Amino acid sequence: MEKLSDESLSILLLTSDLLYRKTKDKEQKPFTPSEWNKFASLLRNSSYATPGSLYDKNEDDLIKELLISKPLAKRVCTLMKYAAVMAIEVEKLSGMGIWIATRGDRNYPQRVKQLLKEQSPPFFYGAGDGEVLRSSAVGFVGSRDADSKSIEFTKRTVRKVIDEGASIVSGGAKGIDLTSQNEALSYGGKVVAFVHSELDILLRKKEMRKSIVEGQLVLLSAVHPSATFKGFNAMARNKYIYTHSRGTVVAASGTKGGTWEGANENLKHSWVPLIVRDSENIPEGNRKLLEMGAFNRLVIPYSDESHHSIIDLLKNSTTVETKMQVKQAPKKDMDLFYTVWPTIQTLTKQNYSFSELCQILNILPSQLESWLERGNQKVADDEERLLEQPSLF
Repeated sequence: MEKLSDESLSILLLTSDLLYRKTKDKEQKPFTPSEWNKFASLLRNSSYATPGSLYDKNEDDLIKELLISKPLAKRVCTLMKYAAVMAIEVEKLSGMGIWIATRGDRNYPQRVKQLLKEQSPPFFYGAGDGEVLRSSAVGFVGSRDADSKSIEFTKRTVRKVIDEGASIVSGGAKGIDLTSQNEALSYGGKVVAFVHSELDILLRKKEMRKSIVEGQLVLLSAVHPSATFKGFNAMARNKYIYTHSRGTVVAASGTKGGTWEGANENLKHSWVPLIVRDSENIPEGNRKLLEMGAFNRLVIPYSDESHHSIIDLLKNSTTVETKMQVKQAPKKDMDLFYTVWPTIQTLTKQNYSFSELCQILNILPSQLESWLERGNQKVADDEERLLEQPSLF
């Protein structure tokens, strides 16, 4: 189990509820995801660059360099002073077999970060061999009360995916999720399960521990290991199943509930191809998703009798998706950003502070922040087009 870096610890201090959950002390209340994204943007565009540089900074330092309010500077400094206490809490989790991966860590799901960008959680709690996260994976989603034909379809398709060398992504819920997970494990495959609650309870189950020890299973959660079920966490978990996968199989869906909402959200954002079970007497949700396929090439029908390679279907669909995205790329001719960005890049390498850059370029801080954010994203997109490691946090 990798030791948590000082950089990652600083992110936990600002974003994790590990301490606040126990003490309910208001001064230990972490940043919300939106608050964190705004503050992280300020850091990236300053000489501090990363949260790890904040350990030895005082309020005046932060106000001067980041141009933030005194209350915000005080809040940051207050949270950072609990480093020793946070390290102890992290060590306790490690004793339970739980590690933590922030956005810049090797065990953070890279596709999740690339596709969700700032909507990806600042960190995941995890258990298991992180190497499993670096293999191609196919997701499986479906109703909790799926019929027997959908269950059998899921089992057959899971075995087919494993035979093709991919792992399985599951949500760990009753029904199709657990069917795909259990079938993969019993067939000798590997599984990444994004759970929405009670990670600590799952780790007490003998069969879970066995699969983790044998290197077959990785459990991930964006919420505290002892957090109980909440609907919004379950819905957020769906995003991670789709974005970690190269494509996701919808075995059985109604027209309401998490499976339906998740599939539609995936199509709305064009994250990954959707392989939808297409046979007689399929659920109404499957039927409606297949109808959408007439207008959306990310929807792939897949019958009970199909012998097509899942991986080949995903590769072909991804190629189409990429071509469509290239055709829809915005024209640069009239966008001033592409004229100004090379100059900004040059100046940022000369260690000017954020405020000094505003003065040199004679622009408002909001305009500079916008261009820096776009520039950072452009650099990330250029360097990570083949899903290589994204920016730190």
